[in-house]
Amino acid sequence: MAITQGLLTYEAEGMEGGPYHSRKLHVPGESSGLTIGRGYDMKEKSEDKIRADLLAAGVAPEQAGILGQAAGLSGTEAKAFIDKQGLSDFEITMEAQEVLFKQTYDELSRDVQRICDKADCVAAYGEVDWEGLDDKIKDVLIDLRYRGDYTPASRKLIQALVAANDLDGYKQVLTTRENWPNVPQDRFNRRMAFLES
Repeated sequence: MAITQGLLTYEAEGMEGGPYHSRKLHVPGESSGLTIGRGYDMKEKSEDKIRADLLAAGVAPEQAGILGQAAGLSGTEAKAFIDKQGLSDFEITMEAQEVLFKQTYDELSRDVQRICDKADCVAAYGEVDWEGLDDKIKDVLIDLRYRGDYTPASRKLIQALVAANDLDGYKQVLTTRENWPNVPQDRFNRRMAFLES
């Protein structure tokens, strides 16, 4: 299986090998939950959903059941869970990582579509033709949602441009650093390079 959609996000959400090897359990920050793969964060998921997702990705039932118990944990609690459960060496396969990413990416893509279709959003910014939307706009829009940057405040900057399918205007807003003070420099640079490629 190869990643065909969301490559910008996939590459930004982790790495293979090194101290930040994404196929191992990690907690990216104090507000993050227990995370595995390229951004599969368990904080906002139910125990049943975690277990089902991990089983679908090929994780053994016993391990999926244990990891389901991390539902709702974040920060130091999530880090302590890794130690308490003896999971510091736990690692998923590359295929499992890709399955989890695709599932999460598809869920967030549908969520972005839902937000774009909300009556208040359409009334304020215009209707979005999701199927006809420029792929670069779409990919970065989903990446914004993936990282938590697609908010009511950011929609004030970009949503009318999304509705107009205006890649040049969208690119200008996304590549202006002052518009994105809370976005890590690496993620900002990746988005800029993607839009300018």
